[in-house]
Amino acid sequence: MPSAFTAKELKAITAIIREWPLKKKLTWEAICEASQSALGFVPTRQALAGKALVVNAYKVRKAEITSDRDRMASMPLPKSLTAAAEQILRLQEENNRLKKELQLMAETAQIFIHNAALNGLTRDKLMNPIPKPDRKG
Repeated sequence: MPSAFTAKELKAITAIIREWPLKKKLTWEAICEASQSALGFVPTRQALAGKALVVNAYKVRKAEITSDRDRMASMPLPKSLTAAAEQILRLQEENNRLKKELQLMAETAQIFIHNAALNGLTRDKLMNPIPKPDRKG
């Protein structure tokens, strides 16, 4: 086993860590075993943990995996596959409806801008803020 890793080997190991599946537990032992494909041998935990590049990749990916796990744990899950399918369908319909509403608003805005330009209103005048109502009197 070589005493030092080359830059290419370190890059391959960090790529393995960065691409680690979110659903799979990330441990130093697992990283050592996965590194065999890039190195041709199984390095020790101490050999990998002594490299700042590998340690940084490990910490970042570990935080991503933990964050994903926590986010998934706090997400309410439907009680059945049917309920999940209904929820997906309802959300897709809402998404389509909102897209259509946004399209209509964009078309209306274009009409307003066109008509304002025909009547001599400038962009500066159109972008003036709405005056605050005087409620003192």
